[in-house]
Amino acid sequence: MSLTDRIEQSLKLPKKHKPQRAVKGTLCRSFSLDGNLFIEKFDLVQGIESMENRNFRAKTIVDLLMSIECSLKSLCIALSKDNETPAKAYKKVRKYSHNLNKLYNEVEKRAKNRFAIPSIHAIFDDLKQLGVSSRYAYEIWLIRMNSNDKEVFFDEDLISRTLDDVAWATTVREEAVKLNALSEKCYSKYMAKHCILRGKKFKQYHTHLQKFLSEVTRS
Repeated sequence: MSLTDRIEQSLKLPKKHKPQRAVKGTLCRSFSLDGNLFIEKFDLVQGIESMENRNFRAKTIVDLLMSIECSLKSLCIALSKDNETPAKAYKKVRKYSHNLNKLYNEVEKRAKNRFAIPSIHAIFDDLKQLGVSSRYAYEIWLIRMNSNDKEVFFDEDLISRTLDDVAWATTVREEAVKLNALSEKCYSKYMAKHCILRGKKFKQYHTHLQKFLSEVTRS
């Protein structure tokens, strides 16, 4: 037995290599990495003077929203069945765009009896109301202007209890971190061992990767 074969045996790689999983693994890791980088981007600006500006804070929350979106998309693809091609899995998550609730429901459906997923967090409703458009100052102003005067007075309106609440932002970050860690765990369980490539396996992966790129480019 060659050294390479012994290494593969020690890694307990699957006897039957599935190149489609290798392609899906590439997608999972890409989304998961993006999710992690959005969290890092959020962390880098904590404590700076600009965080006193509500519109700036809104942009940092959108980063966390994007992190959660990326982690959920990674989970969706990692939990896809083998009869779902990489292109179909990718198009599925792309169709949901920034809709966290739909993405979460899709993850929950795919994870049933396979992978433990926590219950959907209440912050998803707040993030849905804010949306990615809240990165624009005009949208924040519009939300505020359309808020109930009484709620604004008692700091119970959407902006007061989200963007103006440090504890709420901390909760959003915690949820982003939790889901990002889950995406990594799910990738490791279902995809990682199919992403260790050499020789014939790499050629098969490259063939399926080109097929994926062709299918998603046509759409």
